[in-house]
Amino acid sequence: MDMPGDMVLEIFSWLPAKSIYKFKSPNWVQRYGAETEFHHLDSKNPVSGVSHQFSQFLESYPACRIVASSKGLILGRSNTELFICNPVTQSWLLIPTPDHLKENPDADLKIALQCDVEDSNDFMLLLFENQDEWASQYYNLKFYSIEEGKWKPIGASFFGGGRPLRFDMHVYHRKAFHFISDCFASLSKQSPYFRPYVMAYNLEDGSSRMLRVPREARIGSHDLTCQMGIYKWGKPTSLDESICLARLRKNVFTIWVLSDYEIGKWRRILKIRVKAMGIKEEDPVIVTGFFVMNGDQLIFTTEKKIYRYGLRQENYMKLEEIYEHGFGRDATSFTAYSDTLRPCGNDAAALPLLQQ
Repeated sequence: MDMPGDMVLEIFSWLPAKSIYKFKSPNWVQRYGAETEFHHLDSKNPVSGVSHQFSQFLESYPACRIVASSKGLILGRSNTELFICNPVTQSWLLIPTPDHLKENPDADLKIALQCDVEDSNDFMLLLFENQDEWASQYYNLKFYSIEEGKWKPIGASFFGGGRPLRFDMHVYHRKAFHFISDCFASLSKQSPYFRPYVMAYNLEDGSSRMLRVPREARIGSHDLTCQMGIYKWGKPTSLDESICLARLRKNVFTIWVLSDYEIGKWRRILKIRVKAMGIKEEDPVIVTGFFVMNGDQLIFTTEKKIYRYGLRQENYMKLEEIYEHGFGRDATSFTAYSDTLRPCGNDAAALPLLQQ
């Protein structure tokens, strides 16, 4: 399928009553809308489970795109508005547009949505602002007060280091938000931020902390084929709950788990060439996106298909072909979503039906 250069590709893929995934273009900018497709990641169940009303809403809302999701809630953005939505309950809540976005509507939104903070039914929206769009040193923070319906500042700033951070993915762990930096060779070797890293912001004391990625992950990290992401590992409150780091470089997947948070020690659990997984596609096999789901499987796309690869227990190193897709080499990324009845807030309203 050919798409205009200013369009963003999104493919939502649903797992049985648990997870939905969004695939999107790497040159994604939030000011543009998106085409959507819905797929069930269970290869035996072709029905996506997404209601027609929600699909129609995404297609009809002006320049609508998904920014983040957490525990059943989706954060969306149009040209002029932000909103929280639950596709299951067909409800939504408009969020006041932050001041800096009113002044610069084309700016990307650096924001984190989290729903399991302090085991509350409420959600947390954390906004990261800096004066210079290209500066990545210090960010002023604001949170959205559900009770007051407005953005309120947080006293302590967030130090992001010398590299741009990936605000399109985060891991909430030990009451801290974790973001991974980019991998580009943009700094001198003398800089302490020469190699990629993970930065954490602690909600309790407002402190910032840098976690180095494994030494093996730092080697070759400036290669143009290198991509890295961090993901939740294990289930909340479980003994093995942690952070997972996945890297793809020269068609080789390597995955680590943070085994000791205090000292920043990582344990490698997988290293394998894509072709050695058992893929039957003709060479070259080009991976267009990947995501670690629930700490037990790697989901990735090639030019033609969507695959699932087991990371532990009985499915360890087992490959399953899920679906074919028709979007070719358009690079993709994923955002996880849980199918729940979580409320959007006391002032939430029914999802509107918008005309095409």
